[in-house]
Amino acid sequence: MFKFIKLTMLILMISFAASGKQSDDPYVFVKDVASATFAKMKQDQTLIKSDPQALRKIVEQQLMPHVDHVYAALSVLGTQAKDIPREKLELFFEQFRLYLLTTYSTSLASYSGQIVEFEPSKPFESKKTVSVKTLIKEAGKPDINITFQVRRNKEEQWKAFDIVAEGISMVQSKRAEFAPIIRQKGIDSVIDFMREKSDKRPKPAK
Repeated sequence: MFKFIKLTMLILMISFAASGKQSDDPYVFVKDVASATFAKMKQDQTLIKSDPQALRKIVEQQLMPHVDHVYAALSVLGTQAKDIPREKLELFFEQFRLYLLTTYSTSLASYSGQIVEFEPSKPFESKKTVSVKTLIKEAGKPDINITFQVRRNKEEQWKAFDIVAEGISMVQSKRAEFAPIIRQKGIDSVIDFMREKSDKRPKPAK
């Protein structure tokens, strides 16, 4: 069950890929771009299955520019960020981005056309942060509730920074995982951990 939740979380993250001008409505943005991106993935399935790096390139080019990895990384660090030297923070930010890239690419390799239902738009004009609820459906499996946390940056663009699946926040779970490591071994240990994970590459589908 956890594996399916993780997969559907990461499948939906790619809904933030660019496909023209971004809608100012975060609800419309998520829905419209998701449809276009899933169509592209379906079109390139043969290439993706023969070359795992093809999916990694899709994620790098279309997904990552629309994920606020710096804000997400700072949210993961929480109050610990103020005690970390700036040069170490910069290294953490970049390694966190690569860590997300590898995680998304690996999990998206299992994409098989799950159905995504999006909640209708709600008033958001005065908000800088919006929660966009979605429902994931797959035959023979329970529906999964996913909530995207998106924020409007200084350029007035919406970007994703967290996902909450069945009440479990990615940011909060990573904070709980990394915080004791940072306290006991320092930020370098977490950076090395993420680098090791990022160095792993998906294998071709059999």
